[in-house]
Amino acid sequence: MSGAQVVGLGLCTPIGTSTHMTLASLRAGLVRFTRTEVLDEVAEPVRASRLSLLDDSLSRTQRMAALARQALAGVRPLLASLPPGRVPLYLGLPEAGLGARVEQEALVAALLAETAGRLEVVKVHEAGRAAFFEALASAQKDLHSGRAGALALVGAVDSLADGASLEALAAARLHLGRRNPDGRIPGEAAGFVALARPGAARSLKLEATGVLLGTALAVEPKPFSQRGPSLAEGLTEALHTLRRDAVTGARRVDAVLACQPGDSFWGTEFSRAYLRNASLMPEPLRVYVAGEGLGDAGAGAGPVMLGVALHRARWRGPSARRTLIHGSADGGRIGACVVEMIRSAKEES
Repeated sequence: MSGAQVVGLGLCTPIGTSTHMTLASLRAGLVRFTRTEVLDEVAEPVRASRLSLLDDSLSRTQRMAALARQALAGVRPLLASLPPGRVPLYLGLPEAGLGARVEQEALVAALLAETAGRLEVVKVHEAGRAAFFEALASAQKDLHSGRAGALALVGAVDSLADGASLEALAAARLHLGRRNPDGRIPGEAAGFVALARPGAARSLKLEATGVLLGTALAVEPKPFSQRGPSLAEGLTEALHTLRRDAVTGARRVDAVLACQPGDSFWGTEFSRAYLRNASLMPEPLRVYVAGEGLGDAGAGAGPVMLGVALHRARWRGPSARRTLIHGSADGGRIGACVVEMIRSAKEES
């Protein structure tokens, strides 16, 4: 295996303030969908997936900062174990135009302060559900070239559960409600994935739990935001790239994870792209959608789904090791990756 190795993971979601809690809750089918103080046009409370520990009055940026700080706690021991020096951070954030404005400078400052200067922000990708995949691609490129050193941190955070974002979603009739049974439940999440250059995990005395076999990016010419029919050209292209790759396309994946909410648009998009890339897909087809447990976690869904990919293999047995994860932003940017679980010597015995 020559891909970057996953050596650390930190998550924070409404269903768990740690990686273990989040993944255990998802496995158990727990949700935290709740009625909020925001009313829609028919005076019904807008539902959201919210971290109850955070005050409802916090702004979008404040919620994202709190979620990200907690997620960073999951990788802080790993950062402390590394040799002196700054670790490059590749960060995925919401796309423009959906929800309240994010104060990027304040958010980044909060993250840097949380790690006492150990992180250096290399690049920020504002691409919504595709942002994590764009950050993965940037990190992979720099790890391969040596620019990133031996290890990089890839993170993503988002929240659509603040009051202003909920009001905006309700005004646009995107939320799930009486007038829109095909709507979405706004959510929030944060996650950070530590990636090591191939071969570096052993020298750093870190245990790899998975390997990133490949990442693909694309752009949908007729995205959701245009409110018109789509032929799924963007997702088809991303999956086609993975299918033709000598490593990722060598055999079928064992499962598919989607970073999408529950709107029917996304199911139709995947169905069309699936039919054109059937040789990559599992048989029987198994798709887990992030919206079922998290609501629409936006950019934050990516790292959570990667965590699910690496741990569901342990739940399902030794055959479920290779997983396809994909995310499509409302504005059309698309990302996908294939990750494979690495079993420890103890698990293999």
